[in-house]
Amino acid sequence: MATAVTMPMLGLTMEEGAVAEWLKHEGEEVRKDEPLFTVEMDKGIVEVPSPASGVLLRVSVPVGQVVPVKTVIAEIGVPGEEPTQAPLATAPAGLAHPPARSPDSVRHLAGSAVPGAASAGRLFASPRARMRARERGVAIAEVTGTGPNGRIVEEDVLAFDGAVSSARVAATPIARRMAAEHGLRLEDIAGSGPGGRVTQEDVLAAVASGSPHLPSSDATRRGRFAPAVGEELAVGEELQPLSRIRRITAERMAASARSVARVTLQLEADFTEAARFRAQLAPEFERLGTPRLPWDAIIAKAAGLALLEHPVVNAQWVEGQGIRRQAAAHVGVAVALEPEGLLVPVLRDAGTRSLRQLASELSILVDKARAGRLTPDEMQDGTFTITNLGAYRIDGFTPIVNPPETAILGVGRIAEKPVVLDHRVEVRQMCTLSLSFDHRVVDGVPAAAFLRRLAELLERPYALLEI
Repeated sequence: MATAVTMPMLGLTMEEGAVAEWLKHEGEEVRKDEPLFTVEMDKGIVEVPSPASGVLLRVSVPVGQVVPVKTVIAEIGVPGEEPTQAPLATAPAGLAHPPARSPDSVRHLAGSAVPGAASAGRLFASPRARMRARERGVAIAEVTGTGPNGRIVEEDVLAFDGAVSSARVAATPIARRMAAEHGLRLEDIAGSGPGGRVTQEDVLAAVASGSPHLPSSDATRRGRFAPAVGEELAVGEELQPLSRIRRITAERMAASARSVARVTLQLEADFTEAARFRAQLAPEFERLGTPRLPWDAIIAKAAGLALLEHPVVNAQWVEGQGIRRQAAAHVGVAVALEPEGLLVPVLRDAGTRSLRQLASELSILVDKARAGRLTPDEMQDGTFTITNLGAYRIDGFTPIVNPPETAILGVGRIAEKPVVLDHRVEVRQMCTLSLSFDHRVVDGVPAAAFLRRLAELLERPYALLEI
C-alpha cells in the first residue's frame, strides 16, 4: 500500500507551506530519511526527508503551490504499484480553511465520496451556506463540505466561490500566496506578465499603492488586516498588513487563550549553586567534546525529572475524549528567530538521558533552527515547553500554553539579590520560574508540587548527574 507524503508542520506558527523544490521526480527510487523535497518557510528553506523507501509514484503538489499542513502532496510505493485515485492536494478532514482550488478540482472533490454529500443522495448544508450560495450564484451541489459528516457550511461556499474567481485569473504561485496574505483579490490586480499573468511585482505594486479593495469578509475572519470603514490615518502613521507568520501566531495564541483554562504560578529559585555547578562542568564538557553547557539544557534535564515524578503535568488534554497520559517526558525549548518567528526543537526523553547528551543535542538543534535546517521529527511530540527570556532582563512573565500540552515554563533572568539565610543577609543568584498550566488537566496543588520539585532540582543541581 502506498505511503502518503504530507506537508509537514515545521514550527508552532506554521499553518501552510509551499514546496520549494522536489529533489526526486516521479518514478525515481527513494530511500527512507533521504531528502525528498524542500519547503519554503518565512526564515529559509528546510529539507524534508522521505517517510518511506520505494518509488515516488505521484507528485500531487507542484513547486510553489501553498497548501495547509498535513495535506497529502505525494505518494511512495513499490515499483509497479499504481498510485491511488485520491483527489490531488487533499486537505485533512475538519480543516478550517481549505486551500484555493481550480473549478475543475473543486468539482472533482465535490464528486468524491464524502459522508452526507450530494453523491450519497442527500445534500447537507447549513441555512447560511445555502443563503451565500444563492447570493453568489454558486451551485451548492458542487461544493465540498468540511463540516460534521460532510455538511456544507458558509465558509465552504465562500472558499469555493473564491477558488473559482481566482482560478479565472492567470497568476504565479507566489503572486497567489502574496495576494492571499495581504487580503487582495487577484481579479482586482492588473497583470504585467505574459498574457496578463499576475506576478509577484504586480502584487507588491498593489500593496504599495494602497489598493482600494479591502479584504473580503472571510479574509477578515481569518485574521488578515482590515481597517475600519472610513478610518483615516493620522500624519506619520503607517498601515502595515499582517505578515503570514504574524497572522498565524495571533490566531494560535488567541485560540490557546480561548480554549485553555490557564493559571500561572511563580516561584523564585536560588540558582547560586546551579551557577557554580555549570561553571565547574563546562571545562569537563568541553574536554569531552561538548563545547557549551546551555542553561536551557540544565533546566530541561530538571524539568524532565520533575515531569516523570509528576506525570499529571506531563499529560495532554484530548478534546471530547479525555486526558492522555504520556510515558516519556519530551521537553521543547523555544528558539526565537530574527526578526520574528519561533521554532521549538524537542529534547526527547529529557528525564532519562545524561546532561551532557542533552547539552550537546540542544546546541546542535539551536544552530539548525537559526539556519532553517530543522527536520519535522526534531520539532514533534513535545509534552512540555521551556521559554527563556532571561537574556532580555525579564524577571517573570505569563507564557501561553501550547495545546495539546498541559504546561509551559517561563524562565526569567538570573540576577544577584539580597536574600535572608539563617538570619543574615547574603547576595544570591535568584531566578523567577513561571509555570502556566491548563487547569482542565491539573489542579493548582499538583502543579505547585511540580514547580517546587523543579526548583529543588535546580537548587541542588548535582541531583541532575547520573548516580
